[in-house]
Amino acid sequence: MKYSIYDKVYKALKQAEQHNSSIMVKPEVILWPDPEKQWSEVITTMQEEIPQLISYGKYNPYEKQGPSIWIKCMVARVLPEANWADDVTPIIYLPGVSKGDLRNVENAKLEFQPLLEYQYTGTMFVQENGKEWTILAFMENPVQGLGLKVAKDEATKNALRKTLPRIFRNNEIFEGKTIIDCDFLNIQLFPDIFHYILRWMCSGDSLLQEMSAGKRDVFINICKTQYDFTPDHKNIYSIAEKLGAQRNQWKYVWQMYSNAPKKYPEIEELLRSAKPEDLGEGVFSIPEESWPQINEQLENELRESIEKIVKSSPDKMLTKLKELNDQHQKRRGWVWSELGYSPLVQALPFLISMTEITTKSFPSLSVTEIREYYITEGYLADQCMRKAMACVKTEKDRTVIKSILRLLYAPWLESITKKFQALIQKDPSVFTNKMAITETESYILFVDALRFELSKEFEERLLKSGYKITLTSAWSAIPTVTPTAKPNVSPIIHEVSESSDCVEFRPQLKNGKDLQAAAFKEVLESNGFSFLKSEDHINTEKKYWQEIGNIDKKGHDEQSGIVKRIEELFDYVQETIDSAFEKGVKKIKIVTDHGWLLLPGGLPKTQLHEGLTETRWGRCALIKEGVKSDLLQLPWRWNPSVFIAYAPGISFFKANEEYAHGGISVQECLVPVLIIENTIESGLASKIINTKWVGLKCAVETENAGKDYTLDIRTKFNDETTTIVISRNKEVIENKGSLMVSDDAESQAATIVLLDDKGRIRDKRATTVGE
Repeated sequence: MKYSIYDKVYKALKQAEQHNSSIMVKPEVILWPDPEKQWSEVITTMQEEIPQLISYGKYNPYEKQGPSIWIKCMVARVLPEANWADDVTPIIYLPGVSKGDLRNVENAKLEFQPLLEYQYTGTMFVQENGKEWTILAFMENPVQGLGLKVAKDEATKNALRKTLPRIFRNNEIFEGKTIIDCDFLNIQLFPDIFHYILRWMCSGDSLLQEMSAGKRDVFINICKTQYDFTPDHKNIYSIAEKLGAQRNQWKYVWQMYSNAPKKYPEIEELLRSAKPEDLGEGVFSIPEESWPQINEQLENELRESIEKIVKSSPDKMLTKLKELNDQHQKRRGWVWSELGYSPLVQALPFLISMTEITTKSFPSLSVTEIREYYITEGYLADQCMRKAMACVKTEKDRTVIKSILRLLYAPWLESITKKFQALIQKDPSVFTNKMAITETESYILFVDALRFELSKEFEERLLKSGYKITLTSAWSAIPTVTPTAKPNVSPIIHEVSESSDCVEFRPQLKNGKDLQAAAFKEVLESNGFSFLKSEDHINTEKKYWQEIGNIDKKGHDEQSGIVKRIEELFDYVQETIDSAFEKGVKKIKIVTDHGWLLLPGGLPKTQLHEGLTETRWGRCALIKEGVKSDLLQLPWRWNPSVFIAYAPGISFFKANEEYAHGGISVQECLVPVLIIENTIESGLASKIINTKWVGLKCAVETENAGKDYTLDIRTKFNDETTTIVISRNKEVIENKGSLMVSDDAESQAATIVLLDDKGRIRDKRATTVGE
């Protein structure tokens, strides 16, 4: 069995109560002399389980402390605070009082004299050799103490006193230790010493002033002995140079910084100012990654290299992009990449993947071939284009990326769209043979403009959360605009008239009502589906239609700026899904109305005079009767006698548009259908069954956690980059684990997550750090 110092002291105090009643009278009290006040910091902790433990000192009834006369009253049990059992012997803790002071009756101070009689009517809590118990003695004593080997130097003795409150009740801290010394003990007071050094570098003396005197002394001592500096902000640049050099213990401080650089914003400028002129060579070299100027220089060189690549032929671009990636990929692991200062190096892998797809041929003999190609591989071209654009922030970088997209992505997009349109012109049956199918699911979540490539990425995200996902595809109604396409994926599809008048591409119901928002909600209710505004109102016995997402609005408003909004959308949709499952929903079906085209820099324009059309939107138009046109024209979904004209290829009927839909393309017409099932609630996953905070350490107990399962604490449960855990070991062993967080996370709302061997969330529990 593992014991803490507390366990041993508690047991020794219990033994002090014992006496042989046949040869001696039960002691009236137990006196605990402590001339150096070594135990004073933990007395209140012990009083939680030893109510008969009282202290000599200034009157403070809340801490069961008082002068001699108060102690006499407590021993006589005439005060209400004396709340221990009749057969329990009171223990009087005497800080600053030695065993000799008790014997020196003649010289005893007047206020202390009433307690002197207890040395005769009571017993002493001292070592077998008669000496007072010190912390060191308890650590070393093989019978009543822990039997540990402890260094005898003054630094270790001081460290024992200062760290006692933190280590007092820890029964695992000394496991496997052959000797306890100053360095080991100091680290117990500062288990997150790397964090404290970085905080001091950022805030200076204000951090020292926040510490207690003892803790401040320990911090300064650690800095001097283990990190070779004195915490004096006058020397901050030489200290920052030590951080950047990453030598010896400083490499661990650097790791802490690089894992969470946004927590220490001042460090960047310190490193910038501290960069040495010469980074050295060989074993004396200083890492390049430490200095923001070097990253900036390399990023500028990468930009210039990409600009040169654009002037080469497309068939050589892939090779050259890969060469650049080999040269710069190490920078993706630098802290400056985490801070967003390496956008082009982050974009390179996406540009390479996009180039690999767009520079090779694809099957296009049938609509089925194009569809299979797109859902297995082609979608990656759109996805990687979007992600490459999302990496860059400045207009200078956007211009560089756009130039590559113009050369590689735009021709591919134009080619696949024209081939698709040619096939549809010959056989439009995938759009004209649509039939109304009765909805069998009870919870339909409509996500506006959820393009297929987005659904593939969102699928990966949901799988990590432990959900079971089925992703299929379908063809949108045409034209691919919300008024036409949304009713086609809704439970009211049977109620829509297929002889509708085309009013802004909006159909009517069979009862003649124009299918606007109010009529849509009304007919939903009549078909047994409630229009759900909030997950708070879910009743699992009912059927629901819910609408969320604003991709389309953001796309029209922000054009290519939509690439920055995708994570925001995913967060919103997943929050909705999680909330619904928490309310007892077992399965959710996600549908959408249409996809979209996106070409940074602008889609080409096709001239279509507004006077020739009844209705003209960006990629589709209702041409006036009698007007001849060479444009592709196909039957409208809600009235086959009405023909809608479509812009050729990826063109737009207006100028300077980057985001568009309404036309005929795989990106606009192929829509995802996701079925999401909550396997966690069905009992297939492991669980967190108990959590307990002791200071900044959280003990977690799980159930059925498999091999290689891990724990984490995050401010945002589905984002591993928001972890606040500073301990390196996150493994679950025999369904138990413990996690340490930094002190600046105290009282912060967070989520404890249980992850399986593939990093998927199997269970989660909300928590408040330290409570």
